[in-house]
Amino acid sequence: MKRAIACMLASVLLFSLSIPCFADFQYTETTRITGGAAAGAMKFVGVFSKDARQVTQGTTATISFKGNKMRREDSLGQVEIIDLDGRRITQIDTKKKTYSTMTFDEMRARMEEARKKAAEQQAKRNKEQPSQVKIVPKVTITPGTGSKKILDYNAKETKMRVDMEMTSDDPKAKGQTANMWVDSDSYIAPVKGYDEVKHFYQRMAKELDWLPGTMMGGNAQIAPAMVEYRKSATALNGMPLFSLVSVGMAGQPGSPQQASHDDQKSTGNPISGIGGLFGRKKKKDDAAQDDKSNAKPSGAPGSLMDTTSEVTSVSTSAVDANLFKIPDGYKQVEAKNVQ
Repeated sequence: MKRAIACMLASVLLFSLSIPCFADFQYTETTRITGGAAAGAMKFVGVFSKDARQVTQGTTATISFKGNKMRREDSLGQVEIIDLDGRRITQIDTKKKTYSTMTFDEMRARMEEARKKAAEQQAKRNKEQPSQVKIVPKVTITPGTGSKKILDYNAKETKMRVDMEMTSDDPKAKGQTANMWVDSDSYIAPVKGYDEVKHFYQRMAKELDWLPGTMMGGNAQIAPAMVEYRKSATALNGMPLFSLVSVGMAGQPGSPQQASHDDQKSTGNPISGIGGLFGRKKKKDDAAQDDKSNAKPSGAPGSLMDTTSEVTSVSTSAVDANLFKIPDGYKQVEAKNVQ
């Protein structure tokens, strides 16, 4: 897997859309790695690497919508502009003063090439080692019990989880199983103007069958689970103002057993997560209950990586149309694959 899954976005067309008069919408969010087994290692590497340090410190992005155009600019100087009418995606590097453009047709061709390459590599591995690993995806959505005041909105907790249960048919494995999971704990609230975001991604899914954050050339058995994950995100009634996404693996030697979904919000530390099952005092439970309205979700036990995303501002004011133009004097370069 090239990188952890950090964010949830609407992905598929759920119903036919008439063409409304689109309003402008803009928000900012901060995303950072906050826990998990890999976080400590990344912090250590960050002492020597600026890039690794930036990952743990987090990045801030401003996302703007105007009609059939979307612009995302992060604090690292990277800009992405998606134009549904022009059927193109533009990447801008404000530090290097360069840009690249890829049409939807070019992107679709690259995606198909990546899928074919992945399928060929999988077929080659199967030929060299016939044993197969069967992956059964499962998506679960449950309402949480927490609530939080964020940006003057009353946000309610919603939990989403994807389990990818893997079973090997290799006789040497003796039916061993493992479970790769993605656990999301979010605070969601109705926000005026956020429908523009959902409508944009619905239109994009219809045009291209792709969304930002979709990894190219992924495992064909995992892909359906991620599609269902994004379908479920689309159905949520409101805007995620705070989300914590944990990624982990259970069932392999040395890894902690999967905790129940209700217990997973206690801690991101595997050891303290297990220890927390014993000796809980009633007064701590009462204190936790009293503070529930102000609590934010914490990483699931056994998590490899916890990533938080928090919306810090929302605006329905008019967005400057010049934001969606390529700045003067920038040099065009070859387009890279869009993630």
